[in-house]
Amino acid sequence: CETIQATNPCGEVPLPPYGACNLGSINLTQFVHDPFTAQAHLDWEGIGTTASAAVRLLDNVINVSRFPLAKQAEQARNSRRVGLGVTGLADALIMLQIRYGSSDAVQIAKQIMQRICHGAYQTSIELAREKGSFPYFDEKKYLTGAFVRALPESIRSGIAQYGIRNSHLTAIAPAGSISLLANNISSGL
Repeated sequence: CETIQATNPCGEVPLPPYGACNLGSINLTQFVHDPFTAQAHLDWEGIGTTASAAVRLLDNVINVSRFPLAKQAEQARNSRRVGLGVTGLADALIMLQIRYGSSDAVQIAKQIMQRICHGAYQTSIELAREKGSFPYFDEKKYLTGAFVRALPESIRSGIAQYGIRNSHLTAIAPAGSISLLANNISSGL
């Protein structure tokens, strides 16, 4: 339902005309237990729970935002696009004693984003059940998208049954400024 013409300045979110960023990042350093020890591990449940809460918060941002242009408000409210990602990945890997860029680091990063992605989509389905799907939602087109077809069956069937609240849910932003505010941790990637 959109023609993508540009990205925001950092390129992490392709946007249609009058599109606006609504980004959030999960601080991964807060989910490392027993850091810098042989027992260091991630709180996977906590990451999933936080992803769910973050999607609800980002969805609410759309409702309370005062957009400078009416066309921006229309685009944001009709697509309900959000971008949930991470910050502090390098620091979290250090705390887990995993070398950044190693195959173990790539595997952990993949698992983290999969947990966030699946949690985000499940929460957006729950929000659609509570509040309705995003206005531009076209079930047939949405479910035939390449990315959506790669999601677990439980998520696809949830979308088919209840719809989905947000057209987009994840993004990997640089998170430079918010990383500084989060105790000067490493940025997005």
